[in-house]
Amino acid sequence: MIPRQNPRQIPDKPHYLAVEVEGLGVTNWRIPSMVKASQILSMLQSTGVLEAAEGAADGNDLVANLGDRLPSLLACQGAMIGLCWYDVGQDLETAASAFSDLSAYGVEVYEELHEEGWQIGQVQAVWIKLTERITASFISQKEVAEKVDFLSVSEGAAI
Repeated sequence: MIPRQNPRQIPDKPHYLAVEVEGLGVTNWRIPSMVKASQILSMLQSTGVLEAAEGAADGNDLVANLGDRLPSLLACQGAMIGLCWYDVGQDLETAASAFSDLSAYGVEVYEELHEEGWQIGQVQAVWIKLTERITASFISQKEVAEKVDFLSVSEGAAI
């Protein structure tokens, strides 16, 4: 990780959030735009984690159900954390712009977090919170778009 010369200011906007992580304290994050959020959710769906979670009683069952798809889930987690990263005092060394593949980017972010001493439980805690917020953000933006479409004047309608 690269220490920031000047600490970031966290804007008071809905798509910025703070997450308390055991062993790390308060961490700051930025929920990406719908474009990036949809890429992340698509990547998550392709991991098969939702199907694997249906029959899982706990984390051990989930890992067993995922089998050889586990690396894809970890890459997805790394990509999500990387795209949402908004630490006050540090930047990631891994730059998303250096990768054409979101999965490869996620693997490198995960490696960077590992090198910094992040425990798998810390990654999981952040990932779960970010997934909740990204999903909620995506759904609320979709609902707004549907309302706008519903309220718009259709072609041929008399005004």
